[in-house]
Amino acid sequence: MIQRFAHWLGGIALNWFYSDVRVVHGERIPASGPILVAMNHQNALIDALLALWIVPRELRITAKATLGDTIAGTLLMRSIGIIPLRRVVDNPDAPSPIRNRHAFEAMIDELRRGGAILVFPEGKSHNEPTIAKLKTGLARAALRARQDNINGITIVPIGITFEDKATPGTRVITQVGEPIEMDDWSGNDARELTESIAERLRHISMLTVAFADEHSPSVRRNWLVRLAAWWGTVMHRLPIRVARRQALRVSADPGEPAMYTMTFGFGAIILSYMVEITIVWLIAGWMVSFLFLISLITGAYWAAYANHPES
Repeated sequence: MIQRFAHWLGGIALNWFYSDVRVVHGERIPASGPILVAMNHQNALIDALLALWIVPRELRITAKATLGDTIAGTLLMRSIGIIPLRRVVDNPDAPSPIRNRHAFEAMIDELRRGGAILVFPEGKSHNEPTIAKLKTGLARAALRARQDNINGITIVPIGITFEDKATPGTRVITQVGEPIEMDDWSGNDARELTESIAERLRHISMLTVAFADEHSPSVRRNWLVRLAAWWGTVMHRLPIRVARRQALRVSADPGEPAMYTMTFGFGAIILSYMVEITIVWLIAGWMVSFLFLISLITGAYWAAYANHPES
């Protein structure tokens, strides 16, 4: 339930911030069976939102364990089932196998259940124009799971290319690469498997020519959808402007404005809803206030999607 809500809410946020979020070869993602999603990582929390929106099934996310150092982070990790990973910088004295032993066990258990796991093998979000050197953790998890007689594991590379990740109204292309079927992978070397994953990601990530000749096709909607989109735009304009201004003020690098805009925007919109619905309730009663809330949610949805071509 929580993942479905995150998928729905994340889709609205992504399609409101970016003018076009396109998915290429989405049919390569298996609808069932154990999968490890390997995605490049250059836009912090936005990358996880993209993964939740793209992958058409429940997805366990791996993230840095320090996210759980705050109460809010701990609640988030528990509510959506995040698997915490401890990086070298988090615990430099512990060898990797010991440092992430519990994380590996959680990943193996999830694969045994036929689940899907998101891993950012670069290890951290960055602003470089090319793929960073991949960590071997994903490959080691895949090989360990196969060794434990878990069959049918698929590694699915997903590459993201942002036209300008920090700027609203720009475009995003996500491409699903050629999967790696672990049942057909003959080797047992984690470094060799990691390099194969890296090679696939390099072909589908941060492509400099991705938007060179791209023109978003015009989208025709009926008048009810256009009216809902107009209503949503008008009613959400102020809180989003406030959120955007605050996001730009606190952002320290290009990887933060989109994340902060969506985070602050969610809070500002919830606050505006509470104020507006309370006013409507006091003036016209609970039934009208409930219908008003439905109109706000419907407007937000169509304001995000009305002018977007389908992927």
